[in-house]
Amino acid sequence: MRAPHTLRTALVAAGVTAALGISAAGAVAAPAHATESVASAHAHTSAKRVYVKTVKLADKVSKAKVYKTGKHRYQAEIWAKGVKYGTLYATGRTAHGNHNGLHVSLTANGKVTSWVERAKPKPKPKPKPVVKRVFVSSQTLADGASTAKIYKLTADHYQADIFANGTKIATLDANGRAAYGENNGLHVALQPDGGLTSWVDEAPAPDPTPQPDDSDEPLPEPDTTVTPPAGDVQSTQNPVTDPAPTP
Repeated sequence: MRAPHTLRTALVAAGVTAALGISAAGAVAAPAHATESVASAHAHTSAKRVYVKTVKLADKVSKAKVYKTGKHRYQAEIWAKGVKYGTLYATGRTAHGNHNGLHVSLTANGKVTSWVERAKPKPKPKPKPVVKRVFVSSQTLADGASTAKIYKLTADHYQADIFANGTKIATLDANGRAAYGENNGLHVALQPDGGLTSWVDEAPAPDPTPQPDDSDEPLPEPDTTVTPPAGDVQSTQNPVTDPAPTP
């Protein structure tokens, strides 16, 4: 909320002298049809004023202090809880103010009238229509263990309760478009016309059995036996040695 001085300054700068908006909460707003000029506003401010009366306004909180500044020229300062929030200027014609349902009028004869708009009651929310489910059929799903109970709500609205081992695990709601669900590889699709399909994921192929790795077995020792060529036989019983040299 702006301070009262800021509000009054804004009113003068905008040339608002014939009409302004006021409220018991202290906010001020100028209507778009205000027509008097900035020069007229300064003229009203500088004119000699004679206090006339104070009028309590219709909101039971605000009041208007009325001053006469000349023939068919009156001013009404609007106060609420000891704070001035604006001024109405009536120069030959009636000035009007309105904000948040509080209306104030000041005539060229200094008469002040005010009234409060009655708040319109909020419309009661319309109750949502009760839609009943009509059982259509029960189907066994692709995994062979789960089942689906299908219900019709409207022409293009179906529901399917999904059961696994006798326990309800989900509800598919196809309202104008298909609904899908998945549980542990079981897929279920419900169409808005009540059609239901299901399928299961294929089990992945087992990993191949690994072959033994022989790379760590020790290599056989190499054969170092030398086989002499055929026909070259040496005797090892009487080896021939060279005679000792003569000194």
